[in-house]
Amino acid sequence: MLVFITGIVTMSLEFSTGRILIPVFGSSLYTWGSLIGVILVGLSLGYHIGGRLADRDPSFLKFCAIIFSAGLYIVFIPFVSPMVMGFSTLYASESQYASLLATSILLMMPTFLLGIVTPYAVKLATNTLSKLGNIAGNLYSVSTIGSIIGTFLTVFILIPEFEIRYIIFFLGLTLMILSSLIGLSKLPRILAISVVLLLFFPTTSLVGGIVSHYGTLVYEKETPYSHLDITDLGNARSLYLNGLLHSKMYKDNPTDLAITYTKYFHLGFLFNGDAKNILFIGGGGFSGPKNFLNVYPNATIDVVEIDPDVIDAAKKYFSLDYINSDLKRLRIFNEDARNFISNTNQQYDIIILDAFSKSYVPFHLMTLEYFKILEEKLGPNGVVISNLIGSGVGDTSDLFRAVYKTMSEVFPSLYVFPTVNDNFVIIQNVMLIGTKTDKDYNKFELTQIASKNNTFYKDIPYATDFVEDLYERKIKTDDVPLLTDKLAPVENLINPITSRSYIIEEQIGPSKRTGLPWTENTMLSLAILTLIVILWVFYMKKIWKRQIHNNHYNITAEE
Repeated sequence: MLVFITGIVTMSLEFSTGRILIPVFGSSLYTWGSLIGVILVGLSLGYHIGGRLADRDPSFLKFCAIIFSAGLYIVFIPFVSPMVMGFSTLYASESQYASLLATSILLMMPTFLLGIVTPYAVKLATNTLSKLGNIAGNLYSVSTIGSIIGTFLTVFILIPEFEIRYIIFFLGLTLMILSSLIGLSKLPRILAISVVLLLFFPTTSLVGGIVSHYGTLVYEKETPYSHLDITDLGNARSLYLNGLLHSKMYKDNPTDLAITYTKYFHLGFLFNGDAKNILFIGGGGFSGPKNFLNVYPNATIDVVEIDPDVIDAAKKYFSLDYINSDLKRLRIFNEDARNFISNTNQQYDIIILDAFSKSYVPFHLMTLEYFKILEEKLGPNGVVISNLIGSGVGDTSDLFRAVYKTMSEVFPSLYVFPTVNDNFVIIQNVMLIGTKTDKDYNKFELTQIASKNNTFYKDIPYATDFVEDLYERKIKTDDVPLLTDKLAPVENLINPITSRSYIIEEQIGPSKRTGLPWTENTMLSLAILTLIVILWVFYMKKIWKRQIHNNHYNITAEE
């Protein structure tokens, strides 16, 4: 039973800790690679050391003590994770290694202890060498079955329904309580009960404080893809995913565009003034779709959003249902954008790409193959608008320039619009616009086109000003890769960007994370936990020195 439970906890801990790491380090290859790698290293070391410990002086008391120790360490994770994140971000020389450092601090020790369990159990369960293979196979099978159950239980039930801090607490307490009840004495049981009482002690330290956001929290949820927060600050309501601002709305004017870069979406009509069918890839708070429904009465809007909880939040908290009274003009598709665009038969006049994971577009939405699919779904005068984050020069420009190079293979004409100012040295939102027509317009010609477009002057007075932001310098692309499904080194390209702050309203860049909120309750909780650890260390020292001689384990060389 204990081997089975530790198998459950191991995989559940991996997925739960992932939800702590992703808001800070992003759901990147580095984050998941660090998570999986650290757990495998910890388990491997545990298997090795566990076998050696079992051969020295095996006892069921020590076996349960190891499990209790793993549980006690896990209980600490929600308390110390904000401090570990800040430390890792500050001291890791390269940001891609920050997630590895944080993961190692949080998970190496508990997975090492959990790795000891199975080989130690094999030793305890073996009465004769003739059955050793069968016993070892059965116990490793039981452990693996527990890991399978832990995976599905965490992914489909625990994370969607419970806060991460309580899940991790529950995992640690499960190990502590079971091991103390089954094989330990009175003191560990008292310590386990003391930790249970901490659950009812008010504290703000658990997992919170990793990434800050503005305003009063209105709604919070762990979604299948991210941590979602909705906050109010005065008349503004904002939607944060993994601590980063994704949408903003004025409560007294829900159809207005509150974030500057979203206003550049209207430039699509500059290149295709007769557009009727529009696709938004990425919903968020549905700021763009709501505004387009209001400004363009003859347009039909499709939106693809992968996260069902984001869609529900937009309907409930961002006036989407109220504004979309004419259901025939807005269709919402809850699926992956690439899967949708590959299978739809709809032709679009304008496609707006605004899907983000952390501060970059998911890699499969930036490749040559993907842009070819988009081009096929565009009408004769179709336009693609891609919202990116980057700069025009230096290593923070690599991702933008790689996407520019990739899109240039598909679209005859490309236009670059920095959204902060023409100083393209600053990391900011950048609109990259591709058209199916091969006519290249300069700034003067676009201004002339805009002056003849009544919609721009009548309903979008600011849009003509954005024409002045056209970046007309040559984009160097010979030193950046062409992004394909087979080779898309997005993590390497995004790394210089995520290691620095970038410009966006209310946006707290990756280097602006806050630390642990040291309230009095937090300090008291940590003090109690520290006292529990000290008592446990003395208890472990006592039982580890105790020599238990049981003829049950005295297997002679002849046997």
